[in-house]
Amino acid sequence: MRTSPRIPFTIALATLALAPAGAALLYGFAQLGQRPPEALPAAVVFLLGVLLATPIAFMRRHLRAAGVARAPAVVMGLVGALLVAALLVWGFPIGVPATATLVPPGPGGAALAGLVSSVLALLGSSLLLALPGRRTDLYAGASVFVVCTVLANFTLDSFIPLGDFLLVNVGTLFFGITFTQRDRLHHFGRPVVYRLILLAGVSNVIAAMSLGTPLRYVAVSFLAIVVADSANTEVYHRLLRLRWLARVAGSNAIAAPLDTIVFTTLAFAGAPFATAQWMTQVIVTDVLVKYAASMVAAITILSRPEWIPRAPGEHDPHAPPPEWVPPAPGAADPHAPRP
Repeated sequence: MRTSPRIPFTIALATLALAPAGAALLYGFAQLGQRPPEALPAAVVFLLGVLLATPIAFMRRHLRAAGVARAPAVVMGLVGALLVAALLVWGFPIGVPATATLVPPGPGGAALAGLVSSVLALLGSSLLLALPGRRTDLYAGASVFVVCTVLANFTLDSFIPLGDFLLVNVGTLFFGITFTQRDRLHHFGRPVVYRLILLAGVSNVIAAMSLGTPLRYVAVSFLAIVVADSANTEVYHRLLRLRWLARVAGSNAIAAPLDTIVFTTLAFAGAPFATAQWMTQVIVTDVLVKYAASMVAAITILSRPEWIPRAPGEHDPHAPPPEWVPPAPGAADPHAPRP
């Protein structure tokens, strides 16, 4: 069943328009941490633009395939981003000092920076679409995987209480995406996945140190990424004969608890606030949120069958038909009519 052109048009428009709101929300989440920043770091603004470039690139590609003009979605999206940024800045007025930084302080400044993310996302989507062959899918998936791990660690010490027991680590919302996103990349081969795991770990170390993250968090984050992602990769490859949802559910059932336990216990053990009850709350909530987020992403991918990596020997209905090769002299032609 073909997707209506209205759906990718709406998604591309909404992604561009809501980038300022996403930046302001990310700033608000960061304020819940132990060391809230005065302003959203410029690196985070850039990463947010890179993250949003992937859905915009895919939607633009669908519009192109459907023969729909893409310019209206781009123009309307940028105008919407400008209006959203203006409304948020008006709602959260900012006082820019004489020695203004690249990103103004406060949620209003974050919303204004989100407008820059919209432009970066549009430019990034054009770069992705310019790549030849399957490199668009590879680099798009890899950028989402790496950027989400970095953004997760930007908010690693921010927590949202839900009720009397649940305590959500904001970074978990990003990590849930990385699990399923990594599973999508397995059809490029296991070596590619392991290179991306290493790249994500190194990128987190560089980003964390540039943002002044304590060395303990940097080391633990690198360890958790390598251990949990490697376990997920090995389990996933042992489930290749199963269907997509079974592969994701089985591999993430191992990776989600492993990632949470390794990171939470090693990063926060010994801190004054990290009581046994607090650690239990965080671990239980994080596992539930990570697993739920990964499954929602996996189910969403089912709406685009061509995005699902195929198991070995599994027929791909979207693959082009094989070209006919004439038989060798004297060999029987399997396509010739029977007498």
